[in-house]
Amino acid sequence: MNSLSNYLQFPAGTDLLSRWQAGGKSAQVKLRALFDAAMKGEFDAIFCEPAPTDSVSVTASLHMLILTILNQLYGLTSADFYKDDPQRYVRTTLITQRLLGIRKLTLHWPAYAFGAEALGQAMLYPEKHVPGVDAGKPLLNRKTWQELGTPNFRGIIPQIIEEMLVCFSDLTSREPVAHIPAPYSLAADIFGQEALLFALMDEPDFVNDLLAHLTEQVFVPWCTHLSQCIPNIWIELSDASGSPVFIGPDLFRKFAAPPVHHLIRDFPWGERVFVANYRGDMPMGHIGGNEQGKVETESNNAKSATDALVELINYKLSLCPGFIIKLDADKAHFSIYVEQAIQLRKPLTLGIGATRIDRNSIVDRDKTKQEIKKLATDYARAIKTVSEALTIDGCPNLDLPSPCGIYIEDINAESDLEMVKTIIEMAAIHGKKFP
Repeated sequence: MNSLSNYLQFPAGTDLLSRWQAGGKSAQVKLRALFDAAMKGEFDAIFCEPAPTDSVSVTASLHMLILTILNQLYGLTSADFYKDDPQRYVRTTLITQRLLGIRKLTLHWPAYAFGAEALGQAMLYPEKHVPGVDAGKPLLNRKTWQELGTPNFRGIIPQIIEEMLVCFSDLTSREPVAHIPAPYSLAADIFGQEALLFALMDEPDFVNDLLAHLTEQVFVPWCTHLSQCIPNIWIELSDASGSPVFIGPDLFRKFAAPPVHHLIRDFPWGERVFVANYRGDMPMGHIGGNEQGKVETESNNAKSATDALVELINYKLSLCPGFIIKLDADKAHFSIYVEQAIQLRKPLTLGIGATRIDRNSIVDRDKTKQEIKKLATDYARAIKTVSEALTIDGCPNLDLPSPCGIYIEDINAESDLEMVKTIIEMAAIHGKKFP
């Protein structure tokens, strides 16, 4: 046990995972011993250690990496991993984070798949990959959508989610976060992405009726149930399909956002509901006019672009009231998020996307590592600036259960773990020591 626990000291665990990823046999043996010990509960005391609060934290979604590890070490399939043993799922999630040097422990799972499956949607569970809906067999159509009722919260998926949350809270002493799809994304999965997009254009009233039905029949009772079972729970609704980048800013505001606003504003548990993954912010202005008015037009465009972006950031804050977040798909410069976070007195999260650390897309590894090093350094300094400003202003509770800090949006078996190590190192060095 003592020798194994040495791998939980950064960067020994990341180096071990890198050797495993490269096919090292001895690394595979060591990794299996670590996971055996973790699944037996031998590291439980370590999982409850509080995360350091004197530097910028790094969090990550990494369940796909763990799936690959457990498939190779134990032969577990996707269905085995996600559904067979909630305690095993939580412990393997926590040990993988600690091996990577991630100290602010979180818990993620395939939110869209679980949300659809809980309602009875036909699913696909590829042996080695994350589950998803069977797009050829949508649960709802124009004739049946009103027949959908409240799901059975004693069913398999809701019970798995609750067991995971309770186990995570018991092992870490942290407030748990339930991840379920938001109304628009759930509608897209169980009605069909294309069918819903066509309906947005041709039958907007039907889309509003569908989303209202889902909200009242599924989300209100589910959120109520979760808050009653786990009083200190946070509920994160995932809504990538409803993002500005996919359906445009106007349709995002008109269709995806209102059901979320209803859940946040109209129920006693609403202050613990948020959506953090709306993506697609960009500095867009009107195209300029004639050459004679070029300077004035460009100046006005810049102003209108900034104003529009600030307005969008503020609007998204109404859907994620606890913090401001910039994801990798948000193309505006991070400095404007820093300014808004300080002005609005909100903690800041900055995301680093999966493609930036994907080893299959890296042409020049040294160059990419330097780029990641600079990005992580800039992000750590920016988040530190915000956190120090909030601390000086007397803003309480910077240790929210949300991923405030640097958020690696996905770590999987194809991620370059040396890049992950670089991100964590830069956060520790350049995000050090709040006042």
